[in-house]
Amino acid sequence: MKYANLDDRTFALRLEPGDDIHESVQQFCQDNRIDNASIQGIGSVDSPTLAHYTMKTKQFKDLRLEGILEVTALLGNVALADGKPFAHMHVTVSDDSMNVRAGHLVQGTCSATLELILAQYPSHHWKQDDAAIGLKVWDFRH
Repeated sequence: MKYANLDDRTFALRLEPGDDIHESVQQFCQDNRIDNASIQGIGSVDSPTLAHYTMKTKQFKDLRLEGILEVTALLGNVALADGKPFAHMHVTVSDDSMNVRAGHLVQGTCSATLELILAQYPSHHWKQDDAAIGLKVWDFRH
């Protein structure tokens, strides 16, 4: 991964072939002491796993997509979970026939390139388990 500062709190990240998306974002945030941020991006991904969460069952249903897919939109955020930066991302991807799939990004590896904009916030919010929802959610401690 390569990166550049766009200003004091905004970064352009360029993932390279083989880079794990979650690991790259989380490591960048840890290395740069970023606790909270928003993420957006475009590019390509190789055989990602997407998921859909159902409140009724409190379970994710995973779907692994095979092949190289265009990332037409990636949106997410970073907050602290268990003391470390945790990236929560959703993605919309398109295959070579322009068929689109979308969902929670469980796993993804950069194919050709993935261009991300990461905007850091001067806050320190955490994610905590919420038993009623079944997910880690923002906990706005003071």
